Amino acid sequence: MNHRLLCSALCVLLLAACGGSVDTPPGSGGAGGGDDGAGGDGAATSATSAGGGAPVACGARSGGICSAEEFCDFPDDSCGTFDTVGQCSARPEVCPADCPGVCGCDGQLYCNACSAQQAGVDVSEATSCLKPVGGDYAATYWAGGLDHLVVYKAEPETDACVTLYADAPAESAPEGFDVATLPDTWVVTRIERTSGAAGCVPGESKPAGEAVRAMGAIGSLSMDLSGGTSMPCTLDVDITATFPTEPATALLRATGVAVNDGCP
Repeated sequence: MNHRLLCSALCVLLLAACGGSVDTPPGSGGAGGGDDGAGGDGAATSATSAGGGAPVACGARSGGICSAEEFCDFPDDSCGTFDTVGQCSARPEVCPADCPGVCGCDGQLYCNACSAQQAGVDVSEATSCLKPVGGDYAATYWAGGLDHLVVYKAEPETDACVTLYADAPAESAPEGFDVATLPDTWVVTRIERTSGAAGCVPGESKPAGEAVRAMGAIGSLSMDLSGGTSMPCTLDVDITATFPTEPATALLRATGVAVNDGCP
């Protein structure tokens, strides 16, 4: 036996017995359990920590931004007011077909909370969608066997006129129309858009230009019937109408619109 090899082996045994340390050459598969010296499952632990799985804060001063597949869900549907911090949540993939109408934190009207969240927006009952949107509003009323109400929105910037027609008592709305009315005896029967903002006022038999009829509408129309009469004094409107031509949508959104020939 080679005496040098025997001596080396004895030295290693003696050092181990006395609690000494033994250097292990790289790649020898020593106590580290891996070629890179990282012990056990250290790499896996780091990856888990990096992924985190913890909810991401968003809104207010949190600095967090949700991904394109998420929306910022605020506690108590506060919409992030008073520096409230929200939490990023996954956008729903499928929503119910019911359409009571809710107001999103962006001031837009959505069918329901689910559809708003699909669009990346939280909802709140404290948020009002009844904010004027560009244009001048007017309305007129006349009574008969069938009462009529016409709401006009003149848009000088696009030289267009959007006209809403409602009747009472009416039984059903056109297909594609989901407009809640108060009183509920009224029904929005059609919405049209024509060119020519100048003629978009009560008293004109018909706004100038070829009328394009809306193929759908969603929202609400409510009237103030002072004194218990059927004649509206003012009205609030918050309706999004869709058209087959560009621009594809029209917003009628205003509060306290005075109704000509309405309130006694």
